[in-house]
Formats: sequence, C-alpha cells, structure tokens
Amino acid sequence: MKKGIFLVMMVIFLLSITMIANAQELTIAVIPLSLGHPWWVRCEEGAKMAGEELGINIIYTAPEKEDAAKQLDYFNDQVNKGVDAIILAAVDAETMKKPIADAIAKGIPVFGFDIGAPGTEIIWTASGWEPAQSGTNIGEGLAKEIGGKGKVALITAGLGQPYLEKRQKAIEAVLAQYPDISIVGLYANDNDYEKALSQCESVLLAHPDLAGFASTTTTGIPAAAQAIINAGLEGKVAVWGVSMPKQNADYVKNGIVKGGLALDSAQMTYLGVRIAYDYLTKDKVLPVPGNEYGWAEVPVTDIEEKFSYVPDTLLTPENVDTFGF
Repeated sequence: MKKGIFLVMMVIFLLSITMIANAQELTIAVIPLSLGHPWWVRCEEGAKMAGEELGINIIYTAPEKEDAAKQLDYFNDQVNKGVDAIILAAVDAETMKKPIADAIAKGIPVFGFDIGAPGTEIIWTASGWEPAQSGTNIGEGLAKEIGGKGKVALITAGLGQPYLEKRQKAIEAVLAQYPDISIVGLYANDNDYEKALSQCESVLLAHPDLAGFASTTTTGIPAAAQAIINAGLEGKVAVWGVSMPKQNADYVKNGIVKGGLALDSAQMTYLGVRIAYDYLTKDKVLPVPGNEYGWAEVPVTDIEEKFSYVPDTLLTPENVDTFGF
C-alpha cells in the first residue's frame, strides 16, 4: 500500500517538474536582414544549434529581401507575441531605435548579431570579423599582394552602415600608408550579387589596369572574381575581403581569390543565443573577456562597444572545402 502511494506521489512530482520546465521554456526570436542568402541560411543553423543544446525555442524570421519597414513589422510581431528575447541584425538601425527601446521597456531584451543595431539601446551584439581588425587584415593583405602600388576599388553593401564603415575606414587607413596605391572609388551593392557584378565589370572596363578589389561585404568577393574572369584578367587583379567559403571555393582553388577572410556565420547566431540565454537565466549576466561559449569558443569581447566577435580564417585551397557551407 505504502509502495503504491509512493509511486503515485513520484508520478505527480515528475509531472509537476515537467509542467514547470515547460512553463519556463524560453523562446528567442532571431531576425536577420533577410532570408534566402546563404549567409542568413547558415545563421539560422547556428541559432537552432544553440537552441537545441540549451533546450529552448528559436524563431527565425525576416522578410525575403532587405526592407527596413518590413523588418520592423516582423520585429513588432515578435514583441506582440511576447517572446523572451530578440536577436536582431537591423537593416536600418535608426528605424529600429525606438522599437528596440520600447521592447526593452516592456521587458523583452534585444540583442544583436552580425551588424547588430548601432546607436540603439541594444544590449549586446554577437558578431564576427571584428571590423577594424578585419579591415586592417584586408588592407595589409591586398597591399602586400599588389606590391604596394596600383589602383584599388572598394566594395561595400550599403552606405551609412557604421559596422561596414568601420571596416572600410580600416582598409583605407592601411592603403593610405602606401603612396603608390590609389583608390578609384567606393561602390555600394546593397548585398545584391547582380548589382555587385555589374559594378565590378564597369570598374574593370573603366580601369583595365586595376590592381585589386577590397570588399567589406561577402557579396563583393564572388562578384569581383567573376568580373575578373569575364574580363580575362585572371591572375592580374587581387581580391581581398570577407568571404563565404563554399560560394568562393572554385575562385580560391584557381588562385583568383587569395584574400578571402572566412567566418562561419552560424557561430555568430550560436554565440548570440548563448549570450541572450545567459542574460535571461543568470541575472542579466553579460560577456567579459575570456568567457567560453561552447562551439563559439572564446570570442574577442569589447566591453566598451558591447560586442563579442568570432574570429575569422584566411581561406586557402587546402582548407576551403572543410567549412561545408
């Protein structure tokens, strides 16, 4: 009899624990600039990987194309649904400034990933390719490959994005140290490959003696490489910038791209979810230098800027196929 009562009580206890666990299960919404681009597809994988490890729900949602107004609608929808936290890469930080502040005031902490939302009340951003350091790496690598002289074209995604501007300024600062290097222009492609390809082809047509391209954004590398092939200038124009591995594998293997700095974008969202989870479950704890975050390892953390950066890797013919994305 006593044994039967004990078993019933144990069942009730276990059910209670399960109900409490379910009630406490967290939901974090991750909102990229858009969907469909391989970069953002990989970001979804990283966010969900962290979600599975932590036992929480991940909602990954955004417009099909970059659109600040539509992204705001998606953001507001998640706020209205009462998610526990939001991790955002803002198309336009100014557009999101008040909505982010309002969400935080309602008790929904907002974090960033990738470019985050500079100038807003965003709590912390998980990123990669620390902008100044990656820009320095791009500039130094390009200058070395072209022998410290020649014409260079700069490629970026959208003008006015502080994160990309910081990388751009770092590239420019390095190139300015070489009196025989001149920058022929800055070309913004809105992360549109066809637009970037057309721009690069036009640059090569206007400057057939161009020495190299330097890109602050992943779209620029494959566009520049293909434009070089189309112009029959293989081996004559250097290409440096942040890069997606699989997208550029052939260009790396045939030597057209020697300066692709790779980042597994999944590690950014993985890190972002881990940071948000710690904040929600550990009394608003935030990253400090030296913290380890599982698969994201030990990121470079800038407390003043409220950013944690996953390090990058130079793509080579030997390692480019090891990334798998």
